[in-house]
Amino acid sequence: MSGRQIPDDVPRFSPARIRAARIATTAVFGFHGVALAQWFLRIPDVKIHAGLDDGQLGLALLGSAMGSVPAMPIAGALTARFGSTRMTAAIAVMFMLLFGLPSFATSLWMLFGALVLFGVSVGGIDVAFNSQASEVEAHHGAPLMSGFHGSWSLFSLVGTLIAAPVMAMGISPEVHLTVAGLLAGGAILVTTHWFLPSAPRQAEATKSVARLTPALLALGAIAGLSLLVEGAVADWSGIYLRTTLEMAPASAGLAFGAFSVTMAVARLLGDRVAARFDPRSVLATGAVLSGVGIMIAVAIPNQLLAVGGFALCGVGIGTIFPIALSAASRLPGQAPGTAIAAVATMGYAGFLAGPPLIGGVSRASSLAVGFGVAIVASAVMFLLTRLIPKTRTTTVDGHPFGVGASTAA
Repeated sequence: MSGRQIPDDVPRFSPARIRAARIATTAVFGFHGVALAQWFLRIPDVKIHAGLDDGQLGLALLGSAMGSVPAMPIAGALTARFGSTRMTAAIAVMFMLLFGLPSFATSLWMLFGALVLFGVSVGGIDVAFNSQASEVEAHHGAPLMSGFHGSWSLFSLVGTLIAAPVMAMGISPEVHLTVAGLLAGGAILVTTHWFLPSAPRQAEATKSVARLTPALLALGAIAGLSLLVEGAVADWSGIYLRTTLEMAPASAGLAFGAFSVTMAVARLLGDRVAARFDPRSVLATGAVLSGVGIMIAVAIPNQLLAVGGFALCGVGIGTIFPIALSAASRLPGQAPGTAIAAVATMGYAGFLAGPPLIGGVSRASSLAVGFGVAIVASAVMFLLTRLIPKTRTTTVDGHPFGVGASTAA
């Protein structure tokens, strides 16, 4: 089985044009990662400013899920109608205007409402530029998705390095996040100039719904659980280090920073790893490393062990989501676009719903116990890999392609 084929109604581009679009897409993933790192590290301050406890913060974070998850299929439909380039540019303007809004909230319901709008912009733009990434990958003729997501993780680390001195200087969350949104959204808007122009693909328009086979549902659940773990670390690791382990505010970002580094490395190597080994085995191994890492982070109240545990979790969780997307696009009998959309929607639902769930458990018990949700998620991911067909390695134009033809499970 070869990789994705470019439909006959889609124009071909020169190698130089495709290379420019690849660089631009990588940059957009990076800008998005830098911006969200600012948000993740400012969540404790937003929580204090709004006067919330852990449980209330978890409820407020549910607002981003309620905004993002419905926005994603809508953004996908609009992207199919107007193209990923136009939609990324359009939603970048919304991103600029709404990104800093949650930092001005002074109550639970103000924060909830602001996060609904925040979620619409963050989720919508994510769908749009991931669609462009899929188009660039198809024209390139070799797997790129894991690398694109790796650039997001790598630039998230850059974002933590930017945020730490900003926080140390005493700059308010309102100013910090507003400026971050304006800069990141503006950079994304400008960078879309180098995207591949895209238009509706009439051949795929009638295949608007994926077939919900056991394999597709398993991949969607794995994607959702993997991003649940990622969201848990992103939203709660800083709070855990600051409140439970009493680490200084400027240093509490080390956990997310270490997690971002290891996740970035795993993703940058992910296409090669998946091409060398059976992707199902890679997913299962990643689930084990994720669960063990979280256990190390919360089992013993030690700052160094916590940072190391979150770093190990990053190694395990890093490749799971991009490999799940890649595997979905190659399932027999599925249209690649609709299969990817189904898995991505389930994935981001987990990313956005997980942190509020952990907040609720934390309110009833403790944040360390709340992280048990992520440990259970890792265990369930491991079990679900048994529902995914085994695959063999194949190549496209001499390049390793992570998921090959299906064999018997």
